[in-house]
Amino acid sequence: MKILSYGEANIRYTPPGKQLLEQTNQLTYQITGTGVNLLASLGAFGIDTYLLTALPANRIGTMARSQINKYGISDKFIHYKGEFIGSYFVEMGFGERPSMVTYQNRSESAFCKAETADYPIVEAVRAVDLVHICGITALLNEATYETAIRLAAEAKKQHKKVYFDFNYRPSLNKDKTTAEIKERYEALLANSDIVFGGKRDLFELLEMEQGEVGADNFEETIQVFRKRYQIEALIGTERTYEDGKHYLLGFIAGEELQRSTRKEVKTLDRIGAGDAFAAGIIYGDIKQLGTAETLKFAVANAILAHTTEGDVPLMSLEAVYRYLEETHQELIR
Repeated sequence: MKILSYGEANIRYTPPGKQLLEQTNQLTYQITGTGVNLLASLGAFGIDTYLLTALPANRIGTMARSQINKYGISDKFIHYKGEFIGSYFVEMGFGERPSMVTYQNRSESAFCKAETADYPIVEAVRAVDLVHICGITALLNEATYETAIRLAAEAKKQHKKVYFDFNYRPSLNKDKTTAEIKERYEALLANSDIVFGGKRDLFELLEMEQGEVGADNFEETIQVFRKRYQIEALIGTERTYEDGKHYLLGFIAGEELQRSTRKEVKTLDRIGAGDAFAAGIIYGDIKQLGTAETLKFAVANAILAHTTEGDVPLMSLEAVYRYLEETHQELIR
């Protein structure tokens, strides 16, 4: 099975350790992005992966392509134009201080400057079995929105399964009203099969009323959502904090809502863990593991992603199954 993801590749800059930007004159960098993260994880599991994106036509683009290739992702459908790449800074939190993400101006990036006509959409969809679309792309500008819509429609035309991830970022959409966001997301939902999201996406972005199905009844609200938008399943995670510990569980809501066992999470770097969860779900779907086993696998991949630095989850199948078997070894020789 082969999968294509449409999304922006960015540079993540991070101060060493858990320092603030004011405390250092050194930064590490990494090529990331929802599509990159998800495909890198699937690539580590042996799945053939393709990225549909645009990179600058200069040394930065060459470097980004090199890192993307290092993750095992094909660059066959990458377009090159312009001079800039999207970027953001991550200051890692500790204790009561949360991690901070500061986005740079992304409107001038090669991805945001690319037009729909720059991409071989029909060819790209024909080359794969599955298509993944990051919801951020629907909100960056008209061109990225048009490309996402065109890609989803072409995938549906070619009878390829479409995974859509809401992946909403409030700090990137301060200039948009809820009505604008809802309209764009609904246009993509029309051609989506599997949707990654949660309560906020249904209640705040799609403005579904809890009163439609009874106050706070998330399970019934999901079924209203599925029927309204003709979605096969809504899939997501739920995080809880209890007695000084963080916990994570996953859910798949098809005809019925099924939740995984809640697992404790110990966090080194949580950014990218959601993409690891999505990758685990898609892997389970590809391998037909069944709902319960797919949830176990996806949650395990997400929990392990919390234990590595950087956005990109690169855990092997062996590592995920070792965790699932609860063989917690401190040192493997």
